[in-house]
Amino acid sequence: MTTPIFLYYDARMLGHNPHGWDPGNPEWSDAVKAMIALQYPDSSLATYTHPERPERLTAIVDRLYLEPIEGVRWMLPVAASTAQLERAHDAAYVAYIQSLDNQSGWLAKDTTAVSPGSVAAADLAAGSGISAIDAVATGQTRRAFCIVRPPGHHALADRAMGFCLYNNMAVTAAHARKVLGDARIMIWDWDMHHGNGTQAIFYADPNVLVVDSHCAAPFYPGTGLLAETGSGAGVGYHLNVPLPKGFGNAALLEVFEQVVSPAARAFRPDILLISNGFDCHYLDMTCAMDETGYAAITQRMCTLADELCDGRLVMLLEGGYNAQALADSAHAVVGALAGNAIPAINVLPVDEGCAAVTEAGLFHAGAIASLGHRVAP
Repeated sequence: MTTPIFLYYDARMLGHNPHGWDPGNPEWSDAVKAMIALQYPDSSLATYTHPERPERLTAIVDRLYLEPIEGVRWMLPVAASTAQLERAHDAAYVAYIQSLDNQSGWLAKDTTAVSPGSVAAADLAAGSGISAIDAVATGQTRRAFCIVRPPGHHALADRAMGFCLYNNMAVTAAHARKVLGDARIMIWDWDMHHGNGTQAIFYADPNVLVVDSHCAAPFYPGTGLLAETGSGAGVGYHLNVPLPKGFGNAALLEVFEQVVSPAARAFRPDILLISNGFDCHYLDMTCAMDETGYAAITQRMCTLADELCDGRLVMLLEGGYNAQALADSAHAVVGALAGNAIPAINVLPVDEGCAAVTEAGLFHAGAIASLGHRVAP
């Protein structure tokens, strides 16, 4: 790398701190308890705390400070403006979220909530991706990782959902389209949950190609079927890869080889964006990935970016709720972004996710092949 790796972080994002149950809406609490029991059957409701907590970021930041990686530069993001947020969200919805500043309350029964510092944190989370795009566009860096919360990929244009207030990735992609000159944007969302908000916002847009690998429905949020491929002009620009719970590193590497890489080479994006969720880590109890897998797919994405779009690659943190998994995975990913050698990749003796990847690859083969005919080189 000839330019530094930019890490975007602002401690004010720790001010988003929803917690506890909602005594005013007991039916919401019952729904939340049922969801936790389904997804995390070994957890104790008696000791439950909100999973989207400030420690998610401090675990990552502390590890990167204690074990610094050469070539990394820490950057402060600029908060997203109302106009920038409205590129991805309805104006009325942005005004609604802004009206919640300095308030507390639950917005949905899936535990999406705000605390007094949440709106400022959400503005900075969305602004981090914008700041990273501006740095890439001006040649200050080619690669960036935005360490942000609240996450974004479940947020719809007009509704908060799944811990997400603003769709950070959609805001970032819309900004990239503008400042890079009607750019072609490719997104890979490798969070354990389907990025339903990102999909919905770009569902009819042929300028944004979205690959989303995730635990298959009915796992939350219950979307991301193979057949969800876009609408209107956007048909064929949404490539979902639903996977069985328990998949490991080998499955995500196959997603890259069978779907991401051929789609990128056909589409020829001007920048690669990654919704970087770490909740597929085995310590989050649902899947079986570890930090060696995240490092490996990051390395492959860096190589792809170098080949196709002058190395331009921006990552935004999404999910991941175990502090150790977050720290280990983020450190491994930043090391891969910086060009460090990655460790040997741990793989399961049998990874049942690989068969599902092959099924998805065959399903999407025609759409991938047609990308090269529909987009000018």
